[in-house]
Amino acid sequence: MDCLPTPDLIAAYQSAALAHPKDLLCGPVSYLPDVELDPISPDCVERLALLSEPHPARPAPASGEMITAGDHDLFWSLSFAVRRGVWDQIGGFDENFEGYGGEDTDFAWQARSTGTGLTWVGSASAFHQYHPVSSPPVEHLDDILSNGRLFAKKWGQWPMQGWLDRFETLGLVRRGSAGYEQVPLTVASVPGSHVYVRHLSSPDEDASAIIRLPDPPPTRADAPTGAPWWPPAMLDPDWIRNCEADVFHIHFGFDAHSPAQLHAVIDALEAREIPLVYTVHDLQNPHHEDAALHSSQLDVLIPRATEVITLTRKAAEEIRQRWNIDAHVIAHPHVAELETISELGSSSLPRQEEFLLGIHLKSLRANMVGIPLLQAAAAAVAKIPGGILQVNLHHDVFDEDGPRHDPELVRYLLTSEVELHVHDYFSDRELFEYLSGLDVSLLPYRFGTHSGWMEACHDFGTRVIAPNVGCYISQGADASYSWTRENGVWTPDADSLHSAVLSVSSGQREQVEELVNRRRSERNEIAAAHAAIYRSALAKTRS
Repeated sequence: MDCLPTPDLIAAYQSAALAHPKDLLCGPVSYLPDVELDPISPDCVERLALLSEPHPARPAPASGEMITAGDHDLFWSLSFAVRRGVWDQIGGFDENFEGYGGEDTDFAWQARSTGTGLTWVGSASAFHQYHPVSSPPVEHLDDILSNGRLFAKKWGQWPMQGWLDRFETLGLVRRGSAGYEQVPLTVASVPGSHVYVRHLSSPDEDASAIIRLPDPPPTRADAPTGAPWWPPAMLDPDWIRNCEADVFHIHFGFDAHSPAQLHAVIDALEAREIPLVYTVHDLQNPHHEDAALHSSQLDVLIPRATEVITLTRKAAEEIRQRWNIDAHVIAHPHVAELETISELGSSSLPRQEEFLLGIHLKSLRANMVGIPLLQAAAAAVAKIPGGILQVNLHHDVFDEDGPRHDPELVRYLLTSEVELHVHDYFSDRELFEYLSGLDVSLLPYRFGTHSGWMEACHDFGTRVIAPNVGCYISQGADASYSWTRENGVWTPDADSLHSAVLSVSSGQREQVEELVNRRRSERNEIAAAHAAIYRSALAKTRS
């Protein structure tokens, strides 16, 4: 897939197969630089040949030349040919090798063990298209170690020794009694106890390769409900100067930090040679009407991070446009525990005679709109047979003596055809019971970026209608609606909201066992992706 064959490649291999019918045949592959290539033209091969460079460690015979008795350790599958009988004699590739590394060497050693020679065919040349690579390939460390163990078991020694030596120098692997093994990495996650961060580890595999430090006690005793870690003590240069972390990973909690304070945090990390990984959850803070502070914080964190992660392709595109930085895209993991998903999902049977759409206004944070959205949603739900609009609200907004009391919203709710529920901040269990009991959750946001709420809904098969702002659609909303703004007043587009409600008012939920298995598989992929990024960040810092 990487390689462009020259027009003479097939004929050259055919000729070589006649001249050396018992050999494994390899053509030289030269590497193209990172340049834009012109459309194919008659002189294309000559131009590519001038641009490309041969691999420095492999033979590059001239056109028409063949080198026999080649070193089997130099075989690569980028470009090779073999007669069917020789292929059968070798036995093909060992499919126990998975992912990256070792399979070519194993195939070549198997060929050598069967008496199959190796011939390099100069006229069978190809060009390797440019793509970014890392040396050593730390992103493939898991595969290299697992495939290396398989190879060593078969052949009595480890392959890819050059890479393993580099990994050892970087402190990523060590030699153990059973060969090479990973050195556990210690990660300071800000915050470590947030459910998102807890679910970045694999639910199935040994988590010892990544050790996450617990949150230190916060610097104030009145931490808000749901965020006992706030404000995070890790975001302090003095804490960093004495920490035992290999990698520092920021997610949330820097809302109150000025750009100068964030620079001081990163300066302390760089003085300790601790790489910073930053996950961009919010391109616009949903709690701030004025985006200026958050934008200035991003202007520090994103350019100075060793590695940048975000949750959706749309967010990555904006990061690329605003900061000219390529962010890794890793999806949001499940929010509820897998056991809770299985339990509540099994008990939330589809309701045949009603359609329950929920809007949870919480404590009316800055990006939420109340009455206009409720009016449009009520009109849309009224057109659905068995439609019910359930509205949830916290006491601090509903109660007259509440610190965020909204009398106009309360009057509307008490005089409207809605199913009103007023309560304090949900516990995790109460939240999941609420979400699993809805058919659809409608997000009342007029700005924002990503949504953990949406992921919690999807944990239970509850569909989500999201606004067409931020990156909610890219994250996987089931339907969307739009907003209009006139004279500073935000109004939901009634037609788009009605269409969205109609589109999600029917359909069956995913079977619970399938949903749990899918969420488990996604989390394993997310954990592996984060481990690879941590190792890459560490390699960049230590190289």
